[in-house]
Amino acid sequence: MNRAGEGQLSLFPPEPAPDPLLCWLWLAGTLGAGSLRAGAVLDAFGGAQEAWEARDTDAFAAAVGPAAAQRACLPDNTPVHYSAFARRCAARRIRILTYDDPDYPLAFSRIPDMPLVLYCTGDPRWLNEPAAVGMVGTRRPTEYGLRAAADIGKGLARAGAIIVSGLADGLDSAGHRAAVGENCPTIAVMGVPIDRTYPAANRELRRAIEQKGCVISEYPPESDAVGTVGFLQRNRLIAALSGALVVLEAKEKSGTMSTVAHAERYGKPVFALPGSIFSPASAGTNALLRDGRAKAVCTAEDLFGTLGLSAARPAPPPKAAPQPLSENERLVLSCMSGRTQGIEELGVRSGLPTAALLGVLMRLELSGRVTCLPGKRYILR
Repeated sequence: MNRAGEGQLSLFPPEPAPDPLLCWLWLAGTLGAGSLRAGAVLDAFGGAQEAWEARDTDAFAAAVGPAAAQRACLPDNTPVHYSAFARRCAARRIRILTYDDPDYPLAFSRIPDMPLVLYCTGDPRWLNEPAAVGMVGTRRPTEYGLRAAADIGKGLARAGAIIVSGLADGLDSAGHRAAVGENCPTIAVMGVPIDRTYPAANRELRRAIEQKGCVISEYPPESDAVGTVGFLQRNRLIAALSGALVVLEAKEKSGTMSTVAHAERYGKPVFALPGSIFSPASAGTNALLRDGRAKAVCTAEDLFGTLGLSAARPAPPPKAAPQPLSENERLVLSCMSGRTQGIEELGVRSGLPTAALLGVLMRLELSGRVTCLPGKRYILR
């Protein structure tokens, strides 16, 4: 007598594959926020569904580590377990951005500890706009720091920059307010679950940000507060999302300096506002300038060359929301790094035919995401 599968059809249909969104939620929950193994898992399996199907293998255990491998096989930790959660997010208008979502920030795909899932309120299409600039600083700024933040932030926003900051008290909020005041988009990266606002006094500012820009967090709604580590992990995302980082005021030992360290690790240019040698709030920024770790910034125009901006218009119209990147545009951008590359190399890395690749590069150049150099060599803007 033959066993099922040997010479005869099984009486039971194969189990359907889990929903891709639920697989991403499962993988993100299994690894945990800020996991240094996220990039290695994607390199090994390509996606969340493939990781789910390989959860019992030695290759999966090697990629995720022993603790996550144990969590992956717990009876109540399955993709289906996240179904009700995903429905609640949709009902609350919390957008779930998975690694393969068209609106997922391509900049995060270049860091090893990228969040596999982001939670977003507002319009996520701003997350892939060029000319994003991080503006960070102390929670207890001086009047000088606040005036500089308003002046520089206003000039950057009017010129088309997307100000990225952490929605914290002090200079983070000042950067957001400068953009909101110009009716321009800004992005807030939070270190708390997406359904909370910290500090609570910034709820009204958050609502204003969501009208034109967006608020993101790697911490899901309905989760417990994560404490100081959430803000420190948040800082790497501010640095990764920004084409340049501006430090307005900071003490020598502060959370702001962790954002600087991430920016340096990612090869992002750092700018610092010079301050009084007698002000503790400027001790960190002055040290960055003294040690050659940052360039001085006194006006918004000091950043225009780095961000690819031109002089601000006197009264810019409200900026329209950008269109999502196409699949081929995301593919080509993911193949580019901080160095110049020619058509042949990009063709090999992307697998696109030359004619299609040239069309994609033209669109990326027109949208300000890449620069074409002499000899048809391209570099990220």
